[in-house]
Amino acid sequence: MESNVEQAEHEGRINIDPLLLDQYPDAVYVLDRDLNFVDSNEKLSLLFSGEEERFVHPASWLPKLESERVHAFHQRALQGETVHYELKALNADKRRIHLSVTNTPLYTGRVITGLYGVVKDLTTQMELRERYNRMKVGRTLFERIPGLILIELDLESGEFYHSPQTGELLGLSKRQLGGMEREHFRNMIHENEREAFAAAVESLINDPEQHDYETQVKAFNPKQQKYLDLIVHVGISKDRKSVTWAMFDLTNLVDAESALTKERLKVKQLCEIVDSVIFERYFETKQFRFLTPGFSLIFGYTEDQFNTHPDYWQRIVVPDDLPKIKQAREMTLSGKPVTFSYRIFAKGNVKWVEENREPIFSEGGIVIGFRTLVKDITQLKEQQQEIWRLASLDPITNMPNRESITGSVYQLTRKRDPFTLFSLSFNRITEINNTFGYELGDEWRIATVNQLIRLLPQDALLGHLDADNVLIVLPRRMEDPEVLALGKEFGTLSKHRFRIDAYDLFARISMNRADKKFGTKLELYSSQMDIESLKRYELLRDMRGALQNNEFYLMYQPKVNAWTGQIVGAEALMRWTHPTWGSISPAEFIPLAEESNLHLDLTNWLIEEVCRYITSLKHRVPISINVSAKYLYQERFERVFEEMLDRFHVPASYLEVEISETSLLDDAQQITQAFERLNNLGIPIAFDDFGKGYSSLAYLQAYSAQTIKIDRIFAHNVNQSRKAQGIIRSLLLIAEEFGMNVVVEGVEMMDDLLRLREFGCHVIQGFIFSRPLRESDFEQALEAGTLIPIEEYVETIQPSNRLIHAGITITRLRNQAVAVGTSPIVIMKRGFKAIAFYGSIRLPVDSDINLVILLDDGQPSLPIQVTRLTELANGLYQYEATYEQTVELEKRLTALESDKPRGFTIQQAKDLVEE
Repeated sequence: MESNVEQAEHEGRINIDPLLLDQYPDAVYVLDRDLNFVDSNEKLSLLFSGEEERFVHPASWLPKLESERVHAFHQRALQGETVHYELKALNADKRRIHLSVTNTPLYTGRVITGLYGVVKDLTTQMELRERYNRMKVGRTLFERIPGLILIELDLESGEFYHSPQTGELLGLSKRQLGGMEREHFRNMIHENEREAFAAAVESLINDPEQHDYETQVKAFNPKQQKYLDLIVHVGISKDRKSVTWAMFDLTNLVDAESALTKERLKVKQLCEIVDSVIFERYFETKQFRFLTPGFSLIFGYTEDQFNTHPDYWQRIVVPDDLPKIKQAREMTLSGKPVTFSYRIFAKGNVKWVEENREPIFSEGGIVIGFRTLVKDITQLKEQQQEIWRLASLDPITNMPNRESITGSVYQLTRKRDPFTLFSLSFNRITEINNTFGYELGDEWRIATVNQLIRLLPQDALLGHLDADNVLIVLPRRMEDPEVLALGKEFGTLSKHRFRIDAYDLFARISMNRADKKFGTKLELYSSQMDIESLKRYELLRDMRGALQNNEFYLMYQPKVNAWTGQIVGAEALMRWTHPTWGSISPAEFIPLAEESNLHLDLTNWLIEEVCRYITSLKHRVPISINVSAKYLYQERFERVFEEMLDRFHVPASYLEVEISETSLLDDAQQITQAFERLNNLGIPIAFDDFGKGYSSLAYLQAYSAQTIKIDRIFAHNVNQSRKAQGIIRSLLLIAEEFGMNVVVEGVEMMDDLLRLREFGCHVIQGFIFSRPLRESDFEQALEAGTLIPIEEYVETIQPSNRLIHAGITITRLRNQAVAVGTSPIVIMKRGFKAIAFYGSIRLPVDSDINLVILLDDGQPSLPIQVTRLTELANGLYQYEATYEQTVELEKRLTALESDKPRGFTIQQAKDLVEE
């Protein structure tokens, strides 16, 4: 949704496309940085306030106890984090609903301007879980109390549930049971016991300290026209939303009680024969002793079959679950009780049973067998599976949802198994929903997925991401030709006519990276796509450890008086010496740091290091540091500056903050306050890279900066560019009118310096005076006081007027063979066993990376060793390298020479050739 958010230039507010919000499948709200309500879609309004009342603010539907917790999640989203959490709320009907909320930062450009809230209703799933919990409560009661029937009352709905034997025991018809209310059940109790029984139930419901109680009552059976003696155990569920009565008819147990007078516990166990059986087994005789009837109902086999064949039980247990039985036996032999579940084959069906085993000891304390209660828990397992299905499947297409399919990918990564991913979007769902309605949109999703399934390999996993976007996971490595072939087959869906209701509709398939390219609409991606991807992966992986291992350091590029050469300041530039890739520039690692919020730690480190260095200087000059605009969005960010200035006793005027004007937003209030907080500390501010942004002049008027640094694109060849000259002269006049200082960056040529002096430019920063210097070298320059302009670069190899197009790749990395793609290069010059080329990627010098150049003739590659690197102003790099020179190789290189940049992909290659 980021591409649909615009920052109003003059009003300082966020504009949200209302059509996009209403098309989103879930409820959505938008807040600004101050957590003020900006917008929401109709689904949120219907979810909380009903159809007639418009949504006002999230705080109106959050319980008071939840508001601080949600506020904390909102603050985390404003720091760039995506957070997930659950909470409860009341809808318009005062019904409690269970919600899942996701907060993500809202970016305009690269700055966070607010947040999104996506709200999903989990009430149905939670109710299923609660019903599952109630079933567990009922089962627990049956394990603890005597009773053959179960009656359950839902206190919220007033509905009754009863076990199948209830009608027969109490003498009630199905119609009477169906219309049962609390009064009907209470009136069955004998009038002498009714009041006490009702009071006990009410006390149980109202007293949070009570959970269950047991009593004996008389209940009238209208069919038999007599009172029954019942043992009743009453319990309330953990969530106190349902009451359960478990009852047993003592009238038919006179004989059983007389036979089991000394074994009261077994009498209670005898009452728990609903879907359960109790038996004992002795290890020496291998015989079963059945204490309750009902064994054949659960297991599907007679008791005689088990005692005739002592190992018969092994035949009915599902083979995969036999280890559970053996493990339980070991627990029993060690004298410990054990509870476990397993599957059995019973009358052609597979059932789940649960055993509660207790060891039987001899008089000498030796385990001689076990007594176990076995229950049929098939229904509970089916309920668990249904809950899992609802939680992990998309309700429309019945395929794995985002959480489920990404979980499958996560498991593959944990196992370190190779796998292949396809991301595919049919790209029509929004249009169809708007034109034909959501019901037909659902049919579209079902039809497209069914057609896609016909094209999938048998081992493919298909999951729903969002809208009509799907993810295809193949749990194996696929070679490029196989991937391309399957991708082309998916592409045929673009021409397939889907019959939806009375309409014939076509898909428009797009595939992320491919959607941004011309020509082919199929794009391969892997972590080994090219050298850039490999380098990016390793830098991102090693960055946090690099900060802890002191691999970052600073270099200082002087700012010089354009006429006298006097050093008037410097800019601190972060560098990173990577163990493999060598020196890494901020242009490479800062964007990676911002992806993981590590840039906050890096900026804190930068502030501390510069303040420390200023203190150590004998001849002090102001030093500027580059700070991301995102850093200013932290609450009380200025405390870091204040603390470091105080700790090192540095005057604030010696520390300047440079903010790239291309990274600023039109959030005037936020930026204005941030600038004011820095100025209040006495820290001056400079607009870096000035002139590249679309609203540069507006920033000068809106924000209180003291310096503008004119971007290098205007200084480079300014002597030959009338347009650049006009821009610089205009900026100098504007700066003078605003009382601001000016620094011109990127000056490299003497003609450009002379022209800038004519315009009245006072401060220059560029290679013509000095490249970035190490701490000790910069201190020596300060000691000297002035720098002499010099055009320093001298060609070391005779240039050629013809070039060679080639590619470069890595074959070994840290003594490990690697297989990566190639990055394009242009070979410009050749000498004795030396070669010079240009590329757009920074490669290490004299490292343990084995580099080879691949030529277009298909012959063996050319191993090289990079000996020198020069960073050019246009973002490219010039390399010099050595190689083994042979007559045959020189013939190959000569044959490949060309006088024009055919097919070369580096931008502005023609300008490169002319240079």
